[in-house]
Amino acid sequence: MSEKTPMESRCDYFREFLKDSPYATLIPTRSPMFKCHAGLGRAKSAVAYELPHRYNRETSRYEYAGVRGGEVYKRVGGVWELLYRVEEGTLPEDLPWRKGE
Repeated sequence: MSEKTPMESRCDYFREFLKDSPYATLIPTRSPMFKCHAGLGRAKSAVAYELPHRYNRETSRYEYAGVRGGEVYKRVGGVWELLYRVEEGTLPEDLPWRKGE
């Protein structure tokens, strides 16, 4: 069995709260942590929200922080299926749904 990623571990507890909606996201750094969405585009957008730049004291520069990350689910036949898992700090061009573009 493969080891869980940090994002997977943070989202484990909240999966039981998912409601009857076509799409949902679990984002531990957002309040509310879980949210249902009517469309896939809004669910992807929630996960791909870009974090503010962070100030690096060593270089005295602001650095890009990437996206906030989380998990995107789709309800299929009454069961939630994981579509995407995005780790915090992922660059927008490395998002899983952009891999085929």
